[in-house]
Amino acid sequence: MIIKEKTMNGLPVLSLSGKLDIFSRNAFKETAEKYTEMGAKGLILDFQGITSVDSVGLGVLAVVARTFQKLKGRIILVNPQDQVKSLFFEMNLEKMIPMYKTDEQFSQFSEL
Repeated sequence: MIIKEKTMNGLPVLSLSGKLDIFSRNAFKETAEKYTEMGAKGLILDFQGITSVDSVGLGVLAVVARTFQKLKGRIILVNPQDQVKSLFFEMNLEKMIPMYKTDEQFSQFSEL
């Protein structure tokens, strides 16, 4: 998995591509935790480039989401591909991690 970090409109954004799985979980978790340590109250995960997520990937997403919730923050997922979106709905993860479509500047969010 490739992780690109940027800030848009004052919000940290992780643009991810590849697979979120057992092999990439540590890199993702460490990158996300860096923002909780910095005091960020939210994190945008751009999933446009994510092609698949396995059970370990889902688990690490849930752990990161709970970490942000404990800090009175949250993570959101934007631009998921259809197979990832379907998986989130099947696992009821959209209640914990909301999913949105967004424009390129992350200034407009619309629910899926």
